[in-house]
Amino acid sequence: MNRINMRNEARRFIRIMFGTTCCALAYRCFLSPAGLFNGGFTGIAQIIRNVIQSLTGHTFHSDPTGIIVWCLNVPLMIYGYKELGRMFMIRTIFAITFQSLLMTLIPTPEKQLVSDAAVNCLAGGALNGFGIGTLLSQGGSSGGTDIVGLLGVKRRPEFSVGRISMFINICICIYAAITRDFEVAIYSACYSMLSGFVVDRAHRQNVRQTVYFVSEKPKIGKYINRAMGRGVTSWEVVGEYSGKKRHMNVIIMNKYEMHRFRLLMEEVDPKAFIWVENPQSVYGNFRQKLGV
Repeated sequence: MNRINMRNEARRFIRIMFGTTCCALAYRCFLSPAGLFNGGFTGIAQIIRNVIQSLTGHTFHSDPTGIIVWCLNVPLMIYGYKELGRMFMIRTIFAITFQSLLMTLIPTPEKQLVSDAAVNCLAGGALNGFGIGTLLSQGGSSGGTDIVGLLGVKRRPEFSVGRISMFINICICIYAAITRDFEVAIYSACYSMLSGFVVDRAHRQNVRQTVYFVSEKPKIGKYINRAMGRGVTSWEVVGEYSGKKRHMNVIIMNKYEMHRFRLLMEEVDPKAFIWVENPQSVYGNFRQKLGV
C-alpha cells in the first residue's frame, strides 16, 4: 500500500471512529436513559441482558450491552469476511470493537438529557442513523443487522439496508410491548424507523445512476469498462448539427463511483458530453459493490 492509499485509509478509519462515536452516544445519552430498546443486535443484546438479570436476579453495575453486542457479531464477522471482502471486514471489526468499548465506557447521564420521550427518539434515532450511514459510506459497518442487510442487498438489489434492519427490529418491538408497555414499544419502533430512514439517506451506495456519455474517441467505452470494472454499452451515432460520427456510451453505477468516473473522463476526454439519470429500479446482472 503506497503513501497516498495509507493516508486515505487513515482518514477513513478516523471517519469510522466518528461514526461509531455517534452510535455509542445515541445509545448511552438518549436511548438507555429513556428505557427504550434499540434495533438490530444492540436491541437483541439488551434483551439478553434483561433475560440474564431476570433469571439470575443479578443487577449489572455497568451496562454489559456493548460486550454482548461484540460477542453476537463474532459469527457474522467470520461469515462476512468470505462474502463481503477483506478490507470491509477489517474496518467493520475495528468499528464493532471501538463501538462496544465506547458503549461500555461512556457514562450514562444520571437523568435524561431530554425528558420528552419523543425528542429522545428524534435526536437518538437521527444520531444513530447518521453514525451507521457514515460507517457504511466509509466501507465498513457497525455489524449486526448492517451486515445482514448488506448481504441481503448483495443478493436482492431491490432491498435496502434500512428496510431489512427495520423488518428485523419488529421482533424487538414486540418483546418491548410484552415485557414493558405499549408506549415503550411505540417509541422504540419510532427510534428504529427514523434511524433506518437516515441510514438510507446517508448510505448512498444503494442509489444507482445511469450515466450517458458521448465522445469522439472510439475506445473510450473499453477504457471506462476496464478502469471502473463496470459494463459499458456503446454504439455509433451521428451528430445532426455537425454531421460527425460520435460514440454513445451508457454505464450504471452507484453514487460513490461517480467521483472516480468524472476524474477518468477528465483524464481521457474532458470534452465528452455527459448526462446522468437516476433510474427507479435496476434489475438483472447488476453487481452491487459494497466496499469503497
